[in-house]
Amino acid sequence: MKLLKVALILSLLMFGAQIPSIEASTLDGETTINLNVRSTPNVYGKLITTLPKGTKVKYGTYNKSWHKLYMNNRTYYVSAPYIKRISASPTMLSTQSTESTGVTTENLNIRVSSHRDARIITTLKKGTEVRHTEHNRSWSKVFLNGKTYYAASAYIAPKLTVSAPKKQVGYTNRNIQLFNGTLQSSSVVKTIPVNQAITFSIHNSSWSVVYEGTKSYFTPTRGITAGTLKPATTKETGYANRELKLFGARNQASAVLKVLPLNAVIESSKYNSSWSTVYIGNETFFTATAWITPGAVPVEPPPTMTPEPVETKSQGYANRDLNLFGKTHQSSSVLLVLPRYTAVTYSPYNSSWSKVYIGTKTYFTPTSWLTLGKAPTAPAAVPLGKVYVNTPGDVLNVRSSASASSTILGRLSHGTEIEHYGSANGFYKVKFNNRDGFISTVFASTVKPSTETAVIVLDAGHGGTDPGAGRSSLYEKTVVLDVTKRVEAYLRSKYGYEVRLTRSTDVYLTLGQRVQAAKNLRGDLFVSLHTNAAGSTAAQGIETFYSTSSAHSAKSRVLATNIQSNLLGKMSGMRNRGVKTANYYVITYNTMPSALVELGFISSPSDIVHLRSTTSRQRMAEGVAEGIAQYVRAYH
Repeated sequence: MKLLKVALILSLLMFGAQIPSIEASTLDGETTINLNVRSTPNVYGKLITTLPKGTKVKYGTYNKSWHKLYMNNRTYYVSAPYIKRISASPTMLSTQSTESTGVTTENLNIRVSSHRDARIITTLKKGTEVRHTEHNRSWSKVFLNGKTYYAASAYIAPKLTVSAPKKQVGYTNRNIQLFNGTLQSSSVVKTIPVNQAITFSIHNSSWSVVYEGTKSYFTPTRGITAGTLKPATTKETGYANRELKLFGARNQASAVLKVLPLNAVIESSKYNSSWSTVYIGNETFFTATAWITPGAVPVEPPPTMTPEPVETKSQGYANRDLNLFGKTHQSSSVLLVLPRYTAVTYSPYNSSWSKVYIGTKTYFTPTSWLTLGKAPTAPAAVPLGKVYVNTPGDVLNVRSSASASSTILGRLSHGTEIEHYGSANGFYKVKFNNRDGFISTVFASTVKPSTETAVIVLDAGHGGTDPGAGRSSLYEKTVVLDVTKRVEAYLRSKYGYEVRLTRSTDVYLTLGQRVQAAKNLRGDLFVSLHTNAAGSTAAQGIETFYSTSSAHSAKSRVLATNIQSNLLGKMSGMRNRGVKTANYYVITYNTMPSALVELGFISSPSDIVHLRSTTSRQRMAEGVAEGIAQYVRAYH
């Protein structure tokens, strides 16, 4: 009896050893997203391939987070939440008989019937192709040598054909980084600038592959736009069909930066149906498209062969200050201004206009502004008051007429007192070197300005052991120190201002030390420069703060407003977050008007491009400096 029991136990062990573990139960499933297949059950495992959403798969449970995936004769791993189990209905099982070609994923026993104890006909090696059809949930019919046998379905995988990724043509819509893997913690191989044409293919829902010669890299798909880059702006030559105002923005309520005369030859490009961009040297301006005519300036028709009648010239004088024009309409440019009672030689041109002759040149003026005969003795002009030149660190041009495009007769220094004889068109009329001259009312004050140089204290935030905000090895303390030094250089070179820094090297100062430094430096105003940061990459833009708790809050608000306005004028592509109030220590406890500037968000993908760029930093510095200069002109 004991021998019989031992024999039975040995038989069971041998029978169990003959049953391959590969015949354990597997499940049918379907991918619910484009699913990464990895070599090991973790997100850092080697990426084998990506299965498209809706792919039918064979799988088994590994743990709560990962499933085993049986594919191409091997076992891989996929994230468990993205496989949906498929339960076949009895009707489907009973009717489904379509043959398929599959591949064995392990050495597979072929049996005479669909039972684990059925006789084994043969064993197919792993990777063998077989023709088969579904028999039930666990077994498949296998067709060998014209006969039908049975094998465990779990170990027959579909024969997959991996197609090459579809390459596309596109271009970068921002500066993009190329990685050696599909993680932003991977190494950055290189950076491609914005508007660069590239060849790429979609890798998964978030990443694309970029091809350069025989090499390929990975980058986030959001930085790529499919298709060809729009052609560069087409410039064309034309001329001004009227006196042409050039604006800094596409709004006729914005400041007029330049005025070009009628028929001035210009280079421009269409911005939209209403506005055009005008190019002068390295500068660009905006003007109404309707004010530009494409092509060459029309040439006056050649004179006819009929002899012109002899002009009858008369002697007379100007019965008012006489504007002389190049054309017979008062919207044309004023080329010269003659004082009242000036003797002139002229002849009628038509019923309203006359020609005025000065040397070899001819001008036009309304006939009603002329009187025939000898001019009476002009009464001595009586000054109407005094004004003072208000251009700290600069000079003021004296022009021949009340126009910013007229001839410069000379220059007056800051603080110069001069008598004026009235104002018109934004200019005071003055006497300069015994002749009439004109100066801009914008840079003249009825109150004598201080000729003492204002002391400007600049504070570069953070420093030393305090790096401030940071991203990808770029730190706030480095950016703001560079911009601060650029502001200092600009104010010294252009305006001759006295500029002092709380720190000029990478050192750490407490908030109290910064305030005390401003006092010790005997500053007249204080500006602290910083960069911003936020938990969301959506936050972006420039903002300037002043404190309502400061004893100088009114002037601080003017200082902050001037800086924000001029800074946005230089950085028009960045978001304007406005002028705000905050009781930050360095602007609340200072003994002088103070402002704190946030130059942008180091956490913003768009702002950090400007914060890295030396060109953008210089423009930021010039905007801050011009805001400070505007404040100094008003209060010093």
